[in-house]
Amino acid sequence: MNLRNPSRNLASAAVLISAAIWGLYWIPLRYLEGLGVAEAWTVALINIPAAVVIGVIFLLQYKSQIPYLRHGILIGVFMGLTVAMFTIGLVHSSVVRVTLLFYLTPVWSTLIGTFWLKEPVTRSRWLAIGIGLLGLVFLVSQGGGRLPLNIGDLYGFASGITWAIGGAMIKRYGEVPMPTLLFFQFLMASAFALLLGTATGIAPMPTFELLVQVGPASVAISIGLILPSILIIFWAQKFLYPGRVALLMMTEVMVATLTASLFLPNEAMGVIEWIGATLIVGACLVEVLEQPAKA
Repeated sequence: MNLRNPSRNLASAAVLISAAIWGLYWIPLRYLEGLGVAEAWTVALINIPAAVVIGVIFLLQYKSQIPYLRHGILIGVFMGLTVAMFTIGLVHSSVVRVTLLFYLTPVWSTLIGTFWLKEPVTRSRWLAIGIGLLGLVFLVSQGGGRLPLNIGDLYGFASGITWAIGGAMIKRYGEVPMPTLLFFQFLMASAFALLLGTATGIAPMPTFELLVQVGPASVAISIGLILPSILIIFWAQKFLYPGRVALLMMTEVMVATLTASLFLPNEAMGVIEWIGATLIVGACLVEVLEQPAKA
């Protein structure tokens, strides 16, 4: 297994699995909120421990990282902003609807990849996008419908665009070392979450006692769940075009929709939503089974 030059199938499988893990992202967020942590601070608390771990590696290799700082920081801004907006969106709106709005990403990623990275787009890719978007239409037709549209939905929509831009940059500037990418992503995610949280009034500072109480859980979630899943997705994005990555990441929609439907009574899915979920899985299969010469 060559991780420096992996096969297309290996990188694709890594994205599928890691994105599915991200479908569970809302659970630790709601867990920390249930303990009394303000919404924006939940993002910071599950990103800061990972930033510290990667920050140590980054500092130890600082001299070798210097040539890549500009691109690393820029990618960190877009990816960190994505995580912050997506998370704040989950707070204000429904898990299902925000996730769905984020997953207009395949459209933005394919357009960016086509015009900036000269990504070859096949008929199968357009078919996969069409099937996936049709699935999203079915899902959004009723998913989360009990909650009116609000700023959280705007954040969900915008986060898909910033993720597409950041993903294209990771592919374009593949020489940027992983410690640089990860350190600034985690750092920016925390900073933007607190900034957006302050702007929307959901960022009161937790007490010292509360920090001590939630500290172990935050560290475990950050290092055990968030860090490895982001690491794998960023690694795979160095070898795959952003449009393909975006389609493969639709497994997050399935997992988020299923778990939210099971555990959040207001987001239970009906027949129409399940049809949409099936179409999304179909879009992933079309993309995975396609075998073009390039990633």
